[in-house]
Amino acid sequence: MAHIEENYTDNIENGKSETKNLVEVVYKPTVTPTENGNNLLKSENTSRESACWFLHWAAITADVPLFAAGIGMSWTSPIIPKLHGEENPFGRPVTTAEEAWIAAFTPLGSAIGPLAAGYCADKLGRKKALLALAIPMVVGFLVLAGADQISLYYLARFLLGLGAGSAFAVVPMYVSEISQPHNRGKYGSAMGVLITLGIIYPFSIGPHLSIPIYSISCAIPLVIFLIIFSIFMPESPYYLVAKGELDQANRALAKLRRTGSNTSAELSEIKQGVEEEKAHTAGIKALFISAPGRKALFISMGLVALQQFAGINPLLSFLKTIYEAAGSTIPPNYCTIITGSVQVLSNTACVFMVEKMGRKLLLLICCVFCFLAMLVLGIYFWLKSNNFDVESVFWLPITCLIVYMLVFSFGLGPLPWTVMGEIIPSNVKGIGSAISSTTSFLTACLVTFLFPIISEALGMAGGFWLFAFFCFIGYFFIYFVLFETKGKSLAEIQRLLQNGTTS
Repeated sequence: MAHIEENYTDNIENGKSETKNLVEVVYKPTVTPTENGNNLLKSENTSRESACWFLHWAAITADVPLFAAGIGMSWTSPIIPKLHGEENPFGRPVTTAEEAWIAAFTPLGSAIGPLAAGYCADKLGRKKALLALAIPMVVGFLVLAGADQISLYYLARFLLGLGAGSAFAVVPMYVSEISQPHNRGKYGSAMGVLITLGIIYPFSIGPHLSIPIYSISCAIPLVIFLIIFSIFMPESPYYLVAKGELDQANRALAKLRRTGSNTSAELSEIKQGVEEEKAHTAGIKALFISAPGRKALFISMGLVALQQFAGINPLLSFLKTIYEAAGSTIPPNYCTIITGSVQVLSNTACVFMVEKMGRKLLLLICCVFCFLAMLVLGIYFWLKSNNFDVESVFWLPITCLIVYMLVFSFGLGPLPWTVMGEIIPSNVKGIGSAISSTTSFLTACLVTFLFPIISEALGMAGGFWLFAFFCFIGYFFIYFVLFETKGKSLAEIQRLLQNGTTS
């Protein structure tokens, strides 16, 4: 959003709250005051200045807890075989029930973590919340490195989940608040790249290292994050303005923007947006009392629930089973590498596409192709279960799964978290993000639990057709409910929510 500015600097220095000189215009020519007081007309390309290197660094550094969350998701995959072999630290092989609990304690912690993290982010700040959530993850990996009792494995896995769930609530919040309208989607999409790289990381090093060395190597990125983030990275300017710390907010913006950028104008806009939100009650009641809060929560919860009902977690959890049921001769490790590589490439592509195509269009395209992939995959398994000859289309299952992973990773994978960080009002962003994140993890547990039961009762085709049905419903949810946030400031987004805009 462009601005015509007069006397902003004086207003900020004097601590005044009036913004009567702020005029919003559409993204075309940008009028900016020069030092002599005359207005300077700049082109649109100049106003959409490229982000400074420090903003890149801050956004990627803030994503490291999500990288660690990805590690936590797949940490068990290279370890379970070792727990049945000579490297077992317990002196005996683990039972099937113990193996299941080792895996289950992480999503359990993930469902609880966002609630505490959201409160912490609102009360103590985004930066302190990010630093705090990394600590249980570091402790969890270190406990796994030295544990010789199964109960310690349960505790460590729960701590990993606690931190991972918190990261999904706080990282999108911080990244969206330090970014600019024209690059916020790019940085939000980069979160998906880091998560996927984290998922692949254990498969790359786990089989070649002992359990203690492997677990310590998983903690190292977080230790580096704690050092760099605590020393160099600023607090969110939005949080600082909300707390009345305007000087610190201005210094934070100066670090996050290019030299010579008009941070006074941006600070004025942030201040105006925060004051408009402060007119509404803060806290959990504000989510339901205010129209922007209700709609933002509805959209956020709907998107993260759709993300899980589209079937991503069951597909990843039972990938080996699906390939074997399809008659694939591809080794399971290769399947993981193929799908993981596709996800990384697609997530990376999303970083470059999201600011050109927009969130809404990418999500709609994702729903269409996920629907088609699950529909065709269901037809394949239905034909196979009814003794039709499917040998001539042996390539179809892996093709459908690759197409699914490809489109999911530039749509429903990263973008619900991007949108969540953009649309929830800053005065309730902590609790709103926490509720949405908890919804995601609880839905993931439910869908992953039900998939094998549905597949046994209705056949594997029934499970895939159910995912296709949710993708079909999700298309209309996105089309009619979600509005485009590309290129809009956070203050503009709140005004659109207030006005009930859906386009």
